[in-house]
Amino acid sequence: MKSTPLIFILGFLFQVVNPFHSFSQDDIIQLNNKKRLEIIEKVSEIFQEYYPLPEVSKKMVDFLKGENKLGNYNQFDNVNDFTSQLTKDLRKVSHDDHIRVSPFQKIPDDLLVETKLGYPENNYGFQKVEVLPGNIGYINLTTFNNPKTAGLTAIAAMNFVANSKALIIDLRINGGGDEAMAQLISSYFFDKSTHLSNDFIYKDSIIEQIWTQEWVPGKRITEEPIYILMSNYSYSSAEAMAYQLQQLKRAKIVGEKTRGGAHGVRYMSFPETHINLKVPYSQEVNPYSKTNYINGVIPDIPCNSDQALIVAQIEAAKELLETETDSLIRFKLEWAIEGCKVELTPTIFDNSKLLEYQGNYQNVRISCECKKLILYQDNASIQELTPMGNDIFKYMDLNQEKYRIQFTRNKKGIIDGLYEFDSDGDKYPIKQLINK
Repeated sequence: MKSTPLIFILGFLFQVVNPFHSFSQDDIIQLNNKKRLEIIEKVSEIFQEYYPLPEVSKKMVDFLKGENKLGNYNQFDNVNDFTSQLTKDLRKVSHDDHIRVSPFQKIPDDLLVETKLGYPENNYGFQKVEVLPGNIGYINLTTFNNPKTAGLTAIAAMNFVANSKALIIDLRINGGGDEAMAQLISSYFFDKSTHLSNDFIYKDSIIEQIWTQEWVPGKRITEEPIYILMSNYSYSSAEAMAYQLQQLKRAKIVGEKTRGGAHGVRYMSFPETHINLKVPYSQEVNPYSKTNYINGVIPDIPCNSDQALIVAQIEAAKELLETETDSLIRFKLEWAIEGCKVELTPTIFDNSKLLEYQGNYQNVRISCECKKLILYQDNASIQELTPMGNDIFKYMDLNQEKYRIQFTRNKKGIIDGLYEFDSDGDKYPIKQLINK
């Protein structure tokens, strides 16, 4: 019950930018009707042999041959423009962005290293790992790199959030990569080896199973709620991990429906016809749904992707409140929910209302600047105050919104002071208004 190593393939790759050597103008191959037909025949042959959806490959082949018969490709007299058009046409028919036809260039020996193992300079895609208010872990992951090089970074990230009460994984700008990384991360979410997926390889009519690993370095996260953020950019292995965890009822998806890239790919070179191909050759078949995400992963909690993080924080905190009995932890969760709700539906004050709070308050100055209320404190950074209603304002302090400000009013309803209170339930002494 273990997954088959992906050794000879470049599975589930999408964000591969110019993996081949540059192509100079001097090397551009000029085409005639015979050469264009040779290219179309080669593309047709390969896609009919490898593409995992034979009915779709037939439509692609028929379309290319039909366009050629009508003379719609006669205008392309060089291989650069022609292969670019073929890529557009194949994607238009198949709705599969994994497909690419490009001018021939020798595939370098280190292609596997460049595209599959990844680059350390972007921290292997781990852009941010932190703990949000309410003890909710957060990982922003922009690509999946091979665990052979990125594994230690992934392990560090997973152990950093291991003590969180819930976890949010942000894949909104993740275009895919190596599914082995998705497999490693998912392995932290189960207490035993779990069947994630089946990959059907069309040409060989075989199925490769993918399971979670039986052992991972560090603490597992097996009970805590998991929320995965997705957008209409999320693709390929990002979709694979989200869909697999969704089908296993281990994670909820928040955000937008994804693009749908349920195919693994191979790179092929054909110097005799002057082209390279990026060919989908396998298709995921989920063992539980008996289908896949070819039409996109459907979110459990739909919302605009730019609001997905805030929505997920609220949902995670609400879910934790359902079972939490500790009064202080409940207070912190409610604190987090209130702060997030303000981000979703801001309270808007006009300038005259903001001026009501302006003044000097014993070592604290509140200034109305450009229709914003600004907090100045001794030995502290300058902070913008965000209104929450009822004379309460929040701001981003060094402890991630641990403190808020409550303004006080006299019997006439005029602002006469302020005090800070925090997410531990503590209230600090009132600072009286000195002057406006």
